[in-house]
Formats: sequence, structure tokens, C-alpha cells
Amino acid sequence: MKKSKKLLALLLAVLLAVSALALPVSAAGAGSIGTRYPTVFVHGLMGWGSYDRINDIVPYWGMTTGDLMTYLQGQGCECYSASVGPLSSAWDRACELYAQLKGTVVDYGAAHAAKYGHSRWGQDFTGAGSNSFTKLLPGVWDAKHPINLVGHSFGGATIRLFADILADGSAEEQAYSRAHPDAARPLSDFFTGGKGDWVHSLTTVAAPSNGTTFIEANSDATAAAAVLVTAMAKTLGISDLKGVYDFRLEQFGIYADPDETICQALTRVLSSGFLLHNDNAFEDLTIDRATDLNKGIEMQGAIYYFSYYGNRTCYNSTTKSYQPTLRMWLPFQPFSLKMCRYSGTTAGWYFDGYGAGLKTVRVAPTKVNKTWQPNDGMVNVVSGQWPFHYDRRGVRHDDNHAPGTVGMTGAKTAVWYVMPEQSVDHIGFVGSFFNEDILSTHAFYRGLMSNIVNCGG
Repeated sequence: MKKSKKLLALLLAVLLAVSALALPVSAAGAGSIGTRYPTVFVHGLMGWGSYDRINDIVPYWGMTTGDLMTYLQGQGCECYSASVGPLSSAWDRACELYAQLKGTVVDYGAAHAAKYGHSRWGQDFTGAGSNSFTKLLPGVWDAKHPINLVGHSFGGATIRLFADILADGSAEEQAYSRAHPDAARPLSDFFTGGKGDWVHSLTTVAAPSNGTTFIEANSDATAAAAVLVTAMAKTLGISDLKGVYDFRLEQFGIYADPDETICQALTRVLSSGFLLHNDNAFEDLTIDRATDLNKGIEMQGAIYYFSYYGNRTCYNSTTKSYQPTLRMWLPFQPFSLKMCRYSGTTAGWYFDGYGAGLKTVRVAPTKVNKTWQPNDGMVNVVSGQWPFHYDRRGVRHDDNHAPGTVGMTGAKTAVWYVMPEQSVDHIGFVGSFFNEDILSTHAFYRGLMSNIVNCGG
């Protein structure tokens, strides 16, 4: 009997010890990080957020390592996960993010809508009707109550453009509004600018700030994937599964109309030429398009900037090139290998506009050499570090600051801090699919949040 009790006590002790390791640290150390301002997390290509029901089953932020939002909130950090168009352009995603934060109807801009041949309006986040969502931030958002932004992958490009529009507005939208004073609705205050101090910090994680060679190196696979996921978007867009995983392409006519039969809806939706509009993520992820977008995106004087990037490739002295390591997520490895072998010069142009307004925009071609070979499976290291067009004097490789180990009290605004390279692949940064563990994922985000909280003193 005594032996049984001792065995049971030992078993309980082991279970408690395992639980302490496996469960979020919040159970033992709530409030250990704290928060100064709310942090909004923005997902990447094909991602999802808190407005998608799939997030309750498999959270984008955390994936197989558990919900990071719940974990970080337990650490005293006020965190929110946005849901923007998985395939949409950086512009459209930025407009959707603004509507979610402010609690308005998505306004893509009258000039932008006319240029790309889609509707000006998107989903409703006023919380006022049965088809409306409640806004993401429950409190006030303004200069006195700014937010932190964290973007993974294409989410990084999204938040950079978002912060720039907040600060500088859109000259194109303002000019269009002046030329069309009889418009049904006035210019959105998103496009008026003057809100650069509404963002405290901006952090990119494995973001293709200069585009990625994944598109060029895997052109056939990318084209096939684009057609496949677009077909999936059209199918889900008129089905009952839309709320489970939402592509948010109402502006392109991809939505269910209660007054239509299923055959009528399919006929209308399948005729939508989403990929022909060139207003999509596949276009924005190319090096040429990213180069052009970067020209108009400045670092803002009130914002702290950080970037984290990964590398799961190694140099092969026999082939004299890089190759993916066995620790890279297996599905990424063949695509990564092609990225390692890819070289040449980009075309120096991309398509802009839609239909009769379609035009070719020329930019300076980018030479893709061996410096572009190291990658995380989807994003090149040189692209994940910082946007090339920023003055190098405004970029600091902060190799002395491992995430969270050294406070960022000495950090300055309008300086891009490149954090130390992480031995993590692209999907590993958000909890991976079983190739990252819960402890390392939590440790990384504890460090990331600590730097955000401490930056600027």
C-alpha cells in the first residue's frame, strides 16, 4: 500500500513537472513581460486570423505549438490577430487592417478601385448588422494610444505599407477625391495621412521586404498554385465554409448573393478574373513589384523598426552553392534548393492596372547573385533583413541583441534594427508543423515582445 502511494505520488510529481514545461509560462509567471501598447499580429500569404473559425482549431500564430495570442496575453501582453485577404495585395490588406482596427467598412479607395477594376468596398467591421464583424481593437486607437505591429512573411510587407499610408496618406486617392467631389462617400481618413504616431513599433518576421526569388525560381509551381488557390477561393467564397477560412475577395465579386441560385452564383464568381487584375499577393511578392512598392514607403520618425529573419541552408563546398539543411520543413526543401541555384537578372518590369488600363511599369533590374542563395524555404536572407532602398546609415545589424537578452532601451525611432539570424525555417517562425517545439517558439516571442516593450526606455 505504501509502495503504491509512493508510486502514485511520484507519477503525480512527474505529470506536474511535464505540465509546467508544456503549458504556457503564463501559468507560473503571469505579467512577466507586461505591455505598453496593444500589439496587432498580421499573417502572411494564405494565412488567417481571429476572424476565421479555423483559427480556433489551428491558430496561425502558434500552429502546432499552441495559440501564441493566448500565451502572450498570459504574459501580460495585449495581443490581437488580424485577418486580412490571404491572396490580396499589400494595398488591399492594409485597407482591410485599417477597417478592422477602426471598426469601419473596408474602403479600398476610389482611385485604386477604378485602376484595378474592382469594387471600392469590402467587409463591414462596424458591428452594426448581421453580416458585420466587431472591430479588432476594443479600446481607443490614436496618437495617445498607439499600437505595435508584427507581420510574418507577406504580413511584413502589409504593415510597412499600412504604416506609410497612415503617416503620409495617398496623394492618388486625395487627387481622385478632389476631381470627383460628387462621389457617394467622401475620402476615407485612412488616406488623409497625419497618423504616423499611431504606431509605436513595427516588427517584420521572415518578411520578403525586397520580394523573393521563390516566384522566379519556382515559376511553374507558383503559377499552378495561384490557379489552384484562386479556384478554391471562388468555391469557398460562395459556400458555407467561407467563415471557416475566408479569402476576403468581395471586392472582386467573390461572395454569396442570397438572391441567386447556386448555378447563378457559380457562373458569376467563376467569371471573376482575380489573377488578371494584378492586384494580388503573387504580383507584389515578385522582386520587381516589391522594388517599386518600396520606393514610396519611408521609415517614419515616430516608429521603432525591427526585423527577424531565418536561414535553414548551408554552404556546400563541392557544389559551391547553398542547399537546404535536413532541419528545414520537408515540403520546403525542393523549392529552397531551386532558390539556392537561381541566379540572373530580374526583368525590371511588372504589370500594373487592369483591362484597358493595363500598363507595364519599368523599374531598375535587380541582379540576383550568390548573396540571394541563403533562405528559409520561402524568403531569401537578404530580403528578410531590411528593405534595400533604406539608407544603410539607418540600418543597424544588432548582433549583440539576442531576442530578449538585452533590453532595447537605447533603440531609436526611424532606425531599422536587424536582429540576429535565427536557425528557423519560414513556417517555423509561427510554430511550424511539428518541426519547432513549444519552448523555443515561446522563448522567441517572449524575446520579441520584450524588445518591443522595452524599446525607447
